[in-house]
Amino acid sequence: MKRRFPLMIFMVLFVLTAGCSSHKQFHSTDMPDPKAFNAHFGDMDTNGDDLVSWEEFKAHFENAEQKVFDAVDLNQDGSIDHDEWHAFKAAHGLKHHE
Repeated sequence: MKRRFPLMIFMVLFVLTAGCSSHKQFHSTDMPDPKAFNAHFGDMDTNGDDLVSWEEFKAHFENAEQKVFDAVDLNQDGSIDHDEWHAFKAAHGLKHHE
């Protein structure tokens, strides 16, 4: 038992270290700097339906590419909801706007 204890401690530390790795990527493609997309959700949702369409996104971020919108649209339903937007911002360390 005494010989197994250090091995068990090592395994637990290894699993915790691997689980806390900050190398997890929010999206699977190369993206422009996310800081360029730091905005308040309500400012993008111009029609007030609690969803941001591609058209609204493009109007707010004139230089945005479709791949940026698609990466934020996690459920791929063609619109970005409040939770998806804040998940994107949190994944990139962007602050919530009041």
